[in-house]
Amino acid sequence: MLKINFRIIYQLFLGLAVVFTSCSEAQKLSGPVITIAIPAEGFKVEVGKSLSLNPTVANGEKSSYTWEVNGAVVSSAKLYTFIPSKIGNYNLQLKVSNEIGSDNKTFQISVFSNLSPYITKIYDYKYAPGQHASLIPAYWKGEDFIGQPWIGTKRYTSLGGWGGYIIAGFDHVVKNVEGADFAIFTQPGPSSEPAVVFVMSDGNSDGIPNDGEWAEIKGSEYNHPETIHDYQVTYYKPLGNGNITWKDNKGNSDELKPVFESSSWWWSGYGNTSEVVFTGVKLPNAYKNISTQPDIENWIVNPGMFTYGYAECYNNLDYNISLKANLFDISNAVDKTGNKINLTEISFIKIQSGVFQIAGWLNEISTEVSGAADLSLIEYTPN
Repeated sequence: MLKINFRIIYQLFLGLAVVFTSCSEAQKLSGPVITIAIPAEGFKVEVGKSLSLNPTVANGEKSSYTWEVNGAVVSSAKLYTFIPSKIGNYNLQLKVSNEIGSDNKTFQISVFSNLSPYITKIYDYKYAPGQHASLIPAYWKGEDFIGQPWIGTKRYTSLGGWGGYIIAGFDHVVKNVEGADFAIFTQPGPSSEPAVVFVMSDGNSDGIPNDGEWAEIKGSEYNHPETIHDYQVTYYKPLGNGNITWKDNKGNSDELKPVFESSSWWWSGYGNTSEVVFTGVKLPNAYKNISTQPDIENWIVNPGMFTYGYAECYNNLDYNISLKANLFDISNAVDKTGNKINLTEISFIKIQSGVFQIAGWLNEISTEVSGAADLSLIEYTPN
């Protein structure tokens, strides 16, 4: 008679049950599968606005989430809100993982703006006596500083000798973000002629730069012993074909002595006005003559000076080659006593010719600039 070993059969049955149970549990826990509905034209969002991304994830239980923007991890939550601060194309990647497997999706978001990145309005312009005076009509208000530089017949804007300035604004607020926030385009030209830069917010929202005092962008020579922050010069109309004379608020006086002819033609544009007054920041002399021969001049920018924080400087740390512009950080703004100001945004800028020097054949050190731009609204190549 056939004998059945029920103990062996029971153990075999138990083993099969464990196998089937394990397979069933494995089927329940599977790798995640991501689904994101992407518009036919792709994701588009305006700079400063938000785009919420809430993907559908099958088998997403007990999974970890990783969002990356241009290769940098930005979130570990399932829902991610993308808020761009600059225009351009951004690569986003979502990776979802659990102990069984993982899935990832990569897509692009195009960030745009309907605002002008460039200056849209001039509020005030005043040329200080200098060699380009005869080229500037009395009615001209610096309109070439508006819009994109160097297009059509647009030229650079001359500020003239010490104290000359332009005050301009954007059609929107420029946000203070990490790093440089706005650019001021150079002439472009062969040599640096440093200008002091000021900023102002529109706290009362009236669209006019009248919200108290200007905040100065602190440059490398801010604390230089020869820098004067409360400087004033009165220029006087020349007699006949003589030179323009001047007097400052520190007890000094002299005359402008160009290397050729006289400075009488530097008064062009002021007509019969007997005197003009400029106030602002006086920077140290920018140039020195390194020639060892008395009949030869070799003027160079003083080494180690004007390394950052000034307009129309070509060889310093904040000059961007691709833009032909100096870059400025709003975080470097200080009040009249030199204390840091925490500005979150600005609407207006002022650029003032800062060096009071006639450097031989170079004549007066007079700033020329070609416009300004909100860096969040233009694409450029870092140096």
